[in-house]
Amino acid sequence: MITSTTPPAADPESSLRPRRYGIAIAVAALVVLALIASSILNYVYLDTIPGRASLYGLLTVALITLGTYILVRAYDRDRASRRKHLIRAGVLIGLGVLLWLLVIDVFLFTQSAGPGVAAICALACLPTTAFGLLVVRRMDRNHKEPWRLVLVAAAWGAIVATSLVVWGETIWEASAQRALVPGPGLDTSLAFMAGILEELAKGLAVLLLYLVMRNEFDDVVDGIVYGAAVGLGFNFLESISYMTNVYSIFSAEGFGWVAAGIQWYGRQVLGLFFGHATYTAFIGAGVGIARQLHGRRQKVLAIMAGFIVAIAGHFSWDAWATVFPIQNTLFGLVEIHLRTLIMTGPFTAALIALLLFGIRYEGQNLLEQMRKEAGTGQGAILPEEVPTLASPWQRLKQRLQAFQRAGPRGYLRVSRLQTAQLDLAMERWHRERKEIDTPLEAEQQLRQRVMELRHWVAA
Repeated sequence: MITSTTPPAADPESSLRPRRYGIAIAVAALVVLALIASSILNYVYLDTIPGRASLYGLLTVALITLGTYILVRAYDRDRASRRKHLIRAGVLIGLGVLLWLLVIDVFLFTQSAGPGVAAICALACLPTTAFGLLVVRRMDRNHKEPWRLVLVAAAWGAIVATSLVVWGETIWEASAQRALVPGPGLDTSLAFMAGILEELAKGLAVLLLYLVMRNEFDDVVDGIVYGAAVGLGFNFLESISYMTNVYSIFSAEGFGWVAAGIQWYGRQVLGLFFGHATYTAFIGAGVGIARQLHGRRQKVLAIMAGFIVAIAGHFSWDAWATVFPIQNTLFGLVEIHLRTLIMTGPFTAALIALLLFGIRYEGQNLLEQMRKEAGTGQGAILPEEVPTLASPWQRLKQRLQAFQRAGPRGYLRVSRLQTAQLDLAMERWHRERKEIDTPLEAEQQLRQRVMELRHWVAA
């Protein structure tokens, strides 16, 4: 029997929000400084970027121009709306500057074979990466993440994370080669290099999402989705890098595209979910667990555990690849599959088990909150709707029925209504656990939105 239908107030420690934002700003500032340093080093030591600014700088110029226009017009507006326009202008100008720095770094990964080959390799990797992102997002059967955040996570992995590790790995490798003789010690050092630096760079994206978009970061399931998206983005650009590199090596012998195709298969088909997506998803899982812990020490331990598992998985793969290289024989094709299953398979299996547990736990709590909301009699969720909302298949069936009645418009209307109802249940769950710092009015606004969508669907 349900005895309480009104959730407790929001998290009383609302001061955590500005503290989170302060940490996020500090992390973002360090990332920007690292990118600036990397771009300067690239310009001085690796490439002078001749003439490329005229083409790739167009978007940067457009962003800065638009930001400047909004900045100038902001002072012609009233004080109430001026701050909003100043923030928009700052974001656009900041994106323009950041894009310029990142574009400079991207050329490092494609210059060996030329822009034409790099473009073909990118087009080959785009469908598989898009498929991976679609699958990853749909893993959350109860409350899917917004596409904008999934794509932001993937973009970080593809551009920011790859740019951050360039000079770190260069310095580590040079230092290790000077200090260690060729052998197991050097191989182990290089394996740790990839695991530590790459997972730290990718994990920063998940951590920033948690700090800045906490209300869109619900639990371990969301963490796995965001982490896997970052890994898929990183794998996208790394695949292009390896494909263009082997093409430039073997093109003189007439096997350039064959070598690039083998790299594409190994990284975009066989290793699409088994590699970077799995490793960084563990970081996301750690952050997602921390999302629902109350003690600061527990949060730190959960996040550290995620990073450690990700680094361990990445290290094991690189160490195995170094100690037991693939043979240049027909059996080498079998070895590639066996190595993936043996070395990364257990990590992926553990991640899937964690994901299934998280989905089940999330689903049970959402069901409870939907029942409580239905018990209030406010009309946002009706008692007869609870079984349908609690089942992904029943929700799909309801959307398909709406499609048969009213076409795509009916499908979209019912989908939006279901999403709003699940948002309301998720809001109640976080508020009941005191994990949210938005005021109670935010929940009422969600309830009103559900009612508006209900009338829209019925119209």
